[in-house]
Amino acid sequence: MQHMKNTENLGEFQKFIDSDSKTGLCLEDTLRFFDIQRIFGQFESIKQSGIRVTLIMTNLMVMMFYRSRNIHSYFSRQFGKLGDREGSKNPYYDVLGNEHISWRTILYLFAKRYLNLSARITKYSGKIRALIFDDSPIEKSGKKIEAVSKMHDHVTSRYVFGYKLLICGYWDGNNFIPVDFSLHRERGGELDKARAKRNRTRRKAKQAEATYREHRAQHLEKRAVLNSLKEEMNACSKKTIAVEFEKQEKRVSRSKKKQSRLRGKMKQAQTILAEKEELVRRKEKKAPLYGLTPSQRRKQFGKKREKDTPGYERRSEADMSKTQSVIKMLSRAVKRGFEFDYVLFDSWFFSKEILAHIESFRTKGIKLIAMVKMGKNLYRDYLSDKEMDATTLRKRYRNKETRNRKFNARYIKVPVWYDNRRVNLFFVKLGSGSKWKAFITNDLEIGFNKLMETYHIRWSCEVFFKDAKQHLQLGKCQCNNFDSQIGATTLAMMQYIMLLLYKQRYYGQSLGSIFDLLSSQAEEENITRYLLEIFWEIVNGIGEILKVDCWELFGEIIRDNQKAEEIMRIFSPVFEKKLIA
Repeated sequence: MQHMKNTENLGEFQKFIDSDSKTGLCLEDTLRFFDIQRIFGQFESIKQSGIRVTLIMTNLMVMMFYRSRNIHSYFSRQFGKLGDREGSKNPYYDVLGNEHISWRTILYLFAKRYLNLSARITKYSGKIRALIFDDSPIEKSGKKIEAVSKMHDHVTSRYVFGYKLLICGYWDGNNFIPVDFSLHRERGGELDKARAKRNRTRRKAKQAEATYREHRAQHLEKRAVLNSLKEEMNACSKKTIAVEFEKQEKRVSRSKKKQSRLRGKMKQAQTILAEKEELVRRKEKKAPLYGLTPSQRRKQFGKKREKDTPGYERRSEADMSKTQSVIKMLSRAVKRGFEFDYVLFDSWFFSKEILAHIESFRTKGIKLIAMVKMGKNLYRDYLSDKEMDATTLRKRYRNKETRNRKFNARYIKVPVWYDNRRVNLFFVKLGSGSKWKAFITNDLEIGFNKLMETYHIRWSCEVFFKDAKQHLQLGKCQCNNFDSQIGATTLAMMQYIMLLLYKQRYYGQSLGSIFDLLSSQAEEENITRYLLEIFWEIVNGIGEILKVDCWELFGEIIRDNQKAEEIMRIFSPVFEKKLIA
């Protein structure tokens, strides 16, 4: 079992760590505010003896800030002081891989506690609160790790082995707080499509064969009647029998021709089926199920879990569709008492099912803003009552195009019906280098500026992914046990939340690369928003010069600290002049 080694270069978090471990002690002090005894104490019963679960969790939360090279060295040093025996890494792995621990409950309680503590430090009244959904690939180096698969990273357009981390984050008006997540594997689209086509062809072939055999049985009956009439006609030459014989002969002739056609269709269907089966065999070699050969799948770690355990539920989620996971996470967030105004999605997650689910929370004032694909989805125009796709709608209402100076954008607002639900479409083009993008919202009163300002909050999720992967070892766990993967991911998110509170207490600002850079010179929301507008002017200006998509450029800057810092360094005089003015 591999250790989770600590990274040497902690980037933005490097200032939290010093040689005499004072920061680690400060973080331990911060952790006490979370009332961890109440959060972790409910799981003490899973260990019959030895070191208490609460103590293990506490040390795990601050371990990386003491410059420990790995878990074994840290636990030997820390737990070895607690008794005569030598400390070891075993308590960590015992807790991490325990299927009876509800990591989801722990993360929810930790996030709720942070919100209560944060509210005492910073006032968030009047600010937009949102629930954000996004996913990111978690790469793994071992194919024996339970439930890993080959998956497509739509950001880099390459295939990697690992999980897709689907996260539900809460925006409290100033910070992104991870509150729920699920790990997914991908079956492999090409093989699934080939198998689906093979199965459809197989059904058609069976139907063609059944039709042929049914008709052949009828044909044989008609031939039997014809032979019987022929014998009767030979025995006695009655005119009525001769007439009936001629009629039956014509019936048999027509039946024979039909039988020949049905046989041809059956043979054709069988030939096509053979081609589809051959295609499936080729796909199983080139693009097998989960991107793994049958032998590799058999060698993957497996574990029997009791059906009523949290571990069984999390393992089942790996094969659940992301749409189902999003719906369940949204319901849990509402049930847990998180209050928010909007749910924010990228185009990868929006669907009729999700829209219908969000509409069910209308009484709570929850609304949707999502980017949608300019694809073949049909919308019913509110004015003409005709169904059209997004591209057709944009062209139809191009004379309604409006210019917006604040975002250097052109936009078109179109009222439509989607799945019999009243929504608005916003077609947006930033600068001259960007393509037209489409947004959908069921907030019928929202204007363009607020739509854009609210949707920009979604980028905080990208910041979280980048910072957590780079600094908090998110996705670095190489344990084979799926329960351990869930536990390690939860710990990384809890560390992120803990650092949010630590930084608010000692530095007076929130985490987040680009958002820190934008808000470092001001604490008031209106000034921060003003800086964001200036930054958008810069991004649009660069996009205009280079003729590139401003959305993609903004995303690249969000994900890359060095690019953001370089841009902010170059344009810092502009910010200072704007602020003074």
